[in-house]
Amino acid sequence: MKSLIRFAIAALFLTGMCFSQTAPKAKPATPTEPAAKAQPKEAPKETPKDVEEESVPAAAPNALFPAVVAKVNGKAVLGRDLEQLVRGELAKIGNPEWKNLRDDYRGQLTMGALTSLISTNLLYQKAAAGGVKATELEVQAEMQKISKSFESDAEMNAALASQQMDRAALQKKVTQQVVIAKFIDENVTKKIVVTPEEAAKYYTAHPSDFQHPDIVRSSHILIRPAGDTPEQDNLARQRAEAILARVQKGEDFAKLAKENSVDNSASQGGDIGFSSKESLAPEYANAVFSMPVGSVKLVKTSFGYHVVKVTEKKKEGLSTLEEIKDQLTVFLKDQKGQEELTKLVNQLRDQGKVEILIPAGQPLN
Repeated sequence: MKSLIRFAIAALFLTGMCFSQTAPKAKPATPTEPAAKAQPKEAPKETPKDVEEESVPAAAPNALFPAVVAKVNGKAVLGRDLEQLVRGELAKIGNPEWKNLRDDYRGQLTMGALTSLISTNLLYQKAAAGGVKATELEVQAEMQKISKSFESDAEMNAALASQQMDRAALQKKVTQQVVIAKFIDENVTKKIVVTPEEAAKYYTAHPSDFQHPDIVRSSHILIRPAGDTPEQDNLARQRAEAILARVQKGEDFAKLAKENSVDNSASQGGDIGFSSKESLAPEYANAVFSMPVGSVKLVKTSFGYHVVKVTEKKKEGLSTLEEIKDQLTVFLKDQKGQEELTKLVNQLRDQGKVEILIPAGQPLN
């Protein structure tokens, strides 16, 4: 389900799973997110059975937000889910205390994450109303990708419990994401076409976009520690070292990446394409830019342990249209897809009823 990777887990709209990792690659262009609407025009005539109101778990004693932070066509948006997204963003800047953040920054984080959750709910409700369903095989495949980053079931259960979740709640979230992915695939992705003429026109109009510094193409197998303890870190390092040894003995790198990596690039055999030094994590960049083509190495970054392979290098210069046409076509498809997805979500907001129940940036505690 390549479309699941391309649009359905796009950060613009979908709630990221709390166990996923970001590949060490260049940041993609992201369109401006539409602002959440507190009072859209009118409510839908009926709510599909799949999205009827259900019991809402109480907020934890130390929760940042109340149990319910918004409603989308009567369906509760949980404070627990909002906190997961907010804390995910705070983790990128060292996990500062919520109470120590500026009010305007708290508001920005809260409303950005809440907008994402609202968009997710709107898309899921639309998909469910249209009869889109996830098969057990599809859901289990996604669940396995998550569980693969843990050394044991007990570690995974503990991580879920720390976020007021269990496997049933996680599976429900994964199911919703698969449903949304299939809906977007059918209603957005498959309808997008980029012609060779469009690609050539963009290339001619944006020559500076194709000037590049020294760049390196690399692949990696990401092994992430299951937690923050030294023991868990040591287990991840040992596992990565064992995979490195297998690569050095001649086993197929792409096959090992598909079987072991917890990064989204696993489906491409670990390949993350060409990257500039500035677009990579510093430790990763220092390694790949100093390694000979064809060599492999173990590198540790804030994402975890990477078994890295350098496959190609290019000196500073201008990429030709022939060299860049495949990547350019993908970029233009993504651009068109994000534009269409924005239009679709805006339409769903206008047709539905969205109630925001918290003031931006104000914590429960």
